[in-house]
Amino acid sequence: MLEALVAIVVLAIGVLGVANLLIKSFRFSQQASYDTLALQLASDMADRMRANNAQMLASNSGYFFDTSTGAPAVPTGANFFTTPCASGSTVCAANMVTFDLAEWTRRVQTALPGGRAVICRDSSIYSNAAGYTWACNATAGGTGQASDSPIVIKMGWVSRFTDKPGVDVATGTAMPDTQAANGSATPQIVIVANPGVSN
Repeated sequence: MLEALVAIVVLAIGVLGVANLLIKSFRFSQQASYDTLALQLASDMADRMRANNAQMLASNSGYFFDTSTGAPAVPTGANFFTTPCASGSTVCAANMVTFDLAEWTRRVQTALPGGRAVICRDSSIYSNAAGYTWACNATAGGTGQASDSPIVIKMGWVSRFTDKPGVDVATGTAMPDTQAANGSATPQIVIVANPGVSN
């Protein structure tokens, strides 16, 4: 009788271990899918910006945007997937920026949990102390202008592996894809849309 009870306890522990392994595996798989989605979204926006090159390189480019402010309003009737722009090239290019950002922002916010993206000029993309940050720091480059800084797209979302008591990792564990202290997403992927002008 005692042997049977011991066997049941051992079996139960094994089953719990397998269940935990399956849950962790699912979470890693889901996080990997978010990585892939974010990279696809960032690459898509980089391609849109390069296709509208003059607007991207303008010093006050409309492409410089933070999705945490919400999606921009699209001009009435402007859907460049179905209706070509009939105005002059200057108007069409600016309208395309607004359309690109509105459509892309909605995709970021629906595809990624707590998804956020920032498009800006940033000459200090990564630091050993802070890793990736949402801050943008444009400094003078080869021509002495702040517009020499690379144009980057920063993507972040709330990770499946959060830094909270009792959830997957111990409090205070340093993880590159953890949440900020206020629970918001931190940047996890950064791509360069335009390299800028170096010294």
